[in-house]
Amino acid sequence: MSETEDIPETTEARIIRLLYELEDKSSSLRDDVAYLLRTLAKRRKEINILINALKHDDSIIRKTAAYILGNLRDPLTVEPLIESLNDEEADVRGEVVRTLGAIRDDRAIEPLIQTLNDECREIRGWAASALTKIGFSAVDPLIAALDEDNNNIRMNATWALGHIEDSAEKAVAPITGVLDDDNDEVRFYAAETLGIYMDIRTVLTLLDSLRNDLDESVRWKIIEALGFIKDKRAVKPLTEALANEDAGIRRKIVEVLSFLGDKGAIVELLNSLKYDEDPGVRWRAAESLMHLDEELAIDPLIVALNDEDAGVVRKAVQLLGRIGDQRAIQPLTELKKAELDITIFKRVEEAIETITKRIDLISQDKL
Repeated sequence: MSETEDIPETTEARIIRLLYELEDKSSSLRDDVAYLLRTLAKRRKEINILINALKHDDSIIRKTAAYILGNLRDPLTVEPLIESLNDEEADVRGEVVRTLGAIRDDRAIEPLIQTLNDECREIRGWAASALTKIGFSAVDPLIAALDEDNNNIRMNATWALGHIEDSAEKAVAPITGVLDDDNDEVRFYAAETLGIYMDIRTVLTLLDSLRNDLDESVRWKIIEALGFIKDKRAVKPLTEALANEDAGIRRKIVEVLSFLGDKGAIVELLNSLKYDEDPGVRWRAAESLMHLDEELAIDPLIVALNDEDAGVVRKAVQLLGRIGDQRAIQPLTELKKAELDITIFKRVEEAIETITKRIDLISQDKL
């Protein structure tokens, strides 16, 4: 027998050992170990052992200690966890950020806002997510953070404000102002957040930014936001923007025009379906036409069956089947005789079958 076998393991040693075991990804007992640690830490003495473990020399211990403390959700742990936001190891900082989000204590708001500029992009995202979990009490500090000199802080604060329930009333005006930010990513998330808020008061500012912003991804996000808001004042500026040389922007515009529900866009959609050089624009224009006016869309969709792009033909077949008008049966039957991609051939068969069944049902109803 060794001299140490009769020496009982201290509670601290046991917790440290279990923290190591918890980090063992190959262990089938991880859930049992985590449960045991949570059970052990229900008393103040054991919680203090875990808090002290946040300063252990081994980063594995520090990380797993933060994880268990997050499961406990004890207010006593908040200040020590905030100190650990400065840990030299990214893995530890990330776990601490997630833990503070789980505890949802207002004391963590300002430290988490500063963590929005962590050197690790992933941790910056987790910090923003943690702030959304803390919720409405983080709104005012996040609005104040929109004036920070740091791009990362402004960008992530803008994102976070879009994901906190009931933040719109306070944040819509400050976020609208961020559309003038010098940083492209900040403006991108500002447009995204305004789309989430769906406030019609932002439409004119969004349209102004659409005309003047030079960044393609920001303009794309602005168009998406206008689609969510569904204000018909956007129809004319959007149809005018179809002259934009970028195909990605044109695709998004023809898609969004159907959301706005204004038939004033039909002429431009017809032109896009017939003449746009990009197949993605053409098939999205076809879909938008159908949403705006099924009856008016039938003839252009029949013409689109002869499009040079298989994707456009496939979409036209699908939409004609969905509309179910008997005028499409003959052109679809003719198309079936051509050499077709197998996926198009099956879509043609399905469309003809769907339209035939619909015609039969209408005939039965009339009887």
